[in-house]
Amino acid sequence: MDQQEVKDQILARIRAGKPALHPLPDVPMYGYSGNPTENFISHLLSFDGKAVTFKTRADAIAWLGKQPEMDASKNIIYSSAKDVAGNIPEEELADLHNAHRIETCVTEGELGVGEMGSIWVTDDSLGHAACALLSRRLFVFLDSKRIFGGLHEAYANIKLRDHQYGSFYTGPSATADIEAVHITGAQGPLSLTALIYNCDEAPAQPQLMVNPNADTSVWQ
Repeated sequence: MDQQEVKDQILARIRAGKPALHPLPDVPMYGYSGNPTENFISHLLSFDGKAVTFKTRADAIAWLGKQPEMDASKNIIYSSAKDVAGNIPEEELADLHNAHRIETCVTEGELGVGEMGSIWVTDDSLGHAACALLSRRLFVFLDSKRIFGGLHEAYANIKLRDHQYGSFYTGPSATADIEAVHITGAQGPLSLTALIYNCDEAPAQPQLMVNPNADTSVWQ
């Protein structure tokens, strides 16, 4: 018996011995207590992220336009948000190595997770993922109606097969060495600000919420 015959015989026995297929069990939808938006903000801030709530998206756009990071005369800006303009030429991004020049990135979050303070983004919402990962400061629009209490609910609303790239962003880039020293901005954006709109309880004057214990020197 030659080598191929032995291989075929082994594979045939494996195929014959396969167990019967059974349907996967139903996964219960575990609830998560508390207000999803409030939980989201609390957890985002704990990871040195920042947040602002607004009644409408128009309010969020107006507030964003007044921020120094959006001064086009002083910052290179990329925006994948359809209603916010950037100033880096699209043809320059044909070579995504140029994304390292971006100082401010404005993008869309597809949904948020209250229990983690995380924002789900995809290749569709980011435009060029490299622009978000290599920028210094990241602003993410997020509809409060799309903030879910827990991860089970969030995954039930994510269509993984529809995208080539998807990731949860939770605060700015950070790392910790073997002594557990937390370093914000070590590998990517120095700051992440969630612009949360459709919040009925948003104050008339938007207020930037930050972690009072965060090392704000990296935001400058």
